[in-house]
Amino acid sequence: MGYKRNNRIATTGKGMTLVEVMITMVTIPAVMIAFGSLFKTFVHDIPQASQVVQQNTTLQNVLKQLRTDIDAAKALPATFRQYEANDQLLLIELEDMVVCYRLQDGEVLREELSDGREETEAAATTWSVPNAGVHWRIWRENGRGYAVEVKTYIKHKLRKKSQKKMANSHVYFLGLFPESADAK
Repeated sequence: MGYKRNNRIATTGKGMTLVEVMITMVTIPAVMIAFGSLFKTFVHDIPQASQVVQQNTTLQNVLKQLRTDIDAAKALPATFRQYEANDQLLLIELEDMVVCYRLQDGEVLREELSDGREETEAAATTWSVPNAGVHWRIWRENGRGYAVEVKTYIKHKLRKKSQKKMANSHVYFLGLFPESADAK
């Protein structure tokens, strides 16, 4: 059904002209591309960035406890019982015990050891940091440890490439601030 208006026939049917179809075909993919990257940001990038910050917070808690132990330390022994200090194991001698920090399978374990008893579950603390890198090195002079250098970072994968994020380096000197250990 149609009627004549200005020498053209107008229809009352619902349809689109070729120009409208072409504009729609160009506009829809452009909008999908724009919203697709925004959707990826909300679904993937924001949770991943949040995980990096959370693991960095856990590393800061490890470093806080390590600093407290080193501030109260009497020595940094090279060995204690069957344990030997290396790049995966750190020994700190306190007044009444030896504290052992161990890097193992994406975790940092802190165990309290003493000559009178074996380590127990109550005397162990574990921090899970699966995407973190922790490296320590004892500074020694004349065979005696006087400081611990600790380097930390978070391994962040971006487009199949691993990057180091939130990299830090700390040096803790043996017994430098013993009053901070007492304030604990």
